[in-house]
Amino acid sequence: MNVKSLEQVFTQTVKFFEWLLAGIIIVAVIAEGTMLVHDLFSYIMEGEIMEKFQDFLAHALLYIIGLEVALMLIKHDMTLVMDIIIFAIARKMIILNVHMWEILVGILAIFILYYLKCYGLSCRFFPNRP
Repeated sequence: MNVKSLEQVFTQTVKFFEWLLAGIIIVAVIAEGTMLVHDLFSYIMEGEIMEKFQDFLAHALLYIIGLEVALMLIKHDMTLVMDIIIFAIARKMIILNVHMWEILVGILAIFILYYLKCYGLSCRFFPNRP
């Protein structure tokens, strides 16, 4: 077995485990998402929606981040990494009681990431992308 074929075997093995991990993440997010919807309906029925809404948002954004990670494992796209960072910053800004200057820094960071995603990365690193 030469080095080239050994490298292909390792590459295929890594890709298989990436797909497997992405599948596990997707199944876990779907399972937890159904429980989240059930919890949301119970909050509405019990009249606790205002008290529990922040918890609901924290869980929902965490599941979105999980799905983005699974998508990143499958597609290997640089812009997905930026999406994950944007969602993580937004989640921290929403669920934590932070000071105004921390919110402003978070907004600035999200703006910079969106700018890089829309203009910087696509034009500079991927010249064939629209």
